[in-house]
Amino acid sequence: TQAQPGRAVVVGLGPAGLFAAHLLAQYGYRPLVVERGEPIEKRTESVARYWLSGELDETSNVMFGEGGAGTFSDGKLTSRSKDARIGAVLDTLVRFGAPEEIAVAAKPHIGTDRLRTVVSAMRRDIEALGGEVRFLTRLDGLKIRDGRIRTVKLVSGGKEETVDCSALVLAVGQGARDTYQMLF
Repeated sequence: TQAQPGRAVVVGLGPAGLFAAHLLAQYGYRPLVVERGEPIEKRTESVARYWLSGELDETSNVMFGEGGAGTFSDGKLTSRSKDARIGAVLDTLVRFGAPEEIAVAAKPHIGTDRLRTVVSAMRRDIEALGGEVRFLTRLDGLKIRDGRIRTVKLVSGGKEETVDCSALVLAVGQGARDTYQMLF
């Protein structure tokens, strides 16, 4: 079959999006990753400001931003999956800075501060492998023709952009109600 025009686009940079983008990048797909929130460093500041003042940043907070909703849950890893690939996930986390003991612990724990380092290291590796990560960018629409997604509409800083899309990974998390509404 003929390759589809456009890029593989990953929406969301929580655990699912982070690992999907990393795997795509490892296989040479050079994914475009869009995350509505901020990079972990700035997101940490936004969350701290919220906890101190109650001032909520609607695009970057405990729910939205690099690392996903679990980033501020003290780095506890919970998976009910018995899938054999869990070992590869834990090994990847260790490779990017998680404590080695998570690979064998019954209740793996990274810790929030260390998890932030792991997440940003994985993002930098995605970029080093040719992927592109855009923060403060939201999926706002898509065009389907002949049963396939052809383009995605992205919004960043009030500006819209249409991007050719060969594959779309939606890893938006449960808080992205506007995305679910748009898809509906």
